[in-house]
Amino acid sequence: MSRIKTRELVMIQIYQMDIHNEYVLKPNVEKDIAKIIHDGREITYALKVIEDFIAYKDQIDKMITQSSENWTIDRISKIDLAIIRLSVTEIFFSKNVPDSISINEAILLSKKFSDEDSFKFVNGLLGKIVRSQ
Repeated sequence: MSRIKTRELVMIQIYQMDIHNEYVLKPNVEKDIAKIIHDGREITYALKVIEDFIAYKDQIDKMITQSSENWTIDRISKIDLAIIRLSVTEIFFSKNVPDSISINEAILLSKKFSDEDSFKFVNGLLGKIVRSQ
């Protein structure tokens, strides 16, 4: 299983948390992830990123807000926000992921799940967040 699939599943979890406005690791998440990902290292990675997002959500959202010109978190589409939150979590709290890899993967997720031009917004915002820190 590739790391992109793992990121996709994590992004979906972050998206669902936002939809339900409930930022907790639900008991069935590990089982749900394990149904799709069979590599124990990838399952561990996915759970760690989700846990880091939950733990640092306020800091992550502050970084996004500070780097968003003329955009508030509420104006960013929920799918783009989930992708951006995932990438920011990886960049700042998963030390073994290079910034460029996380941003490139975020662009791929955006191209797959979001509007036609959203990847440009995601790329620009993530670049600005990285440069500002």
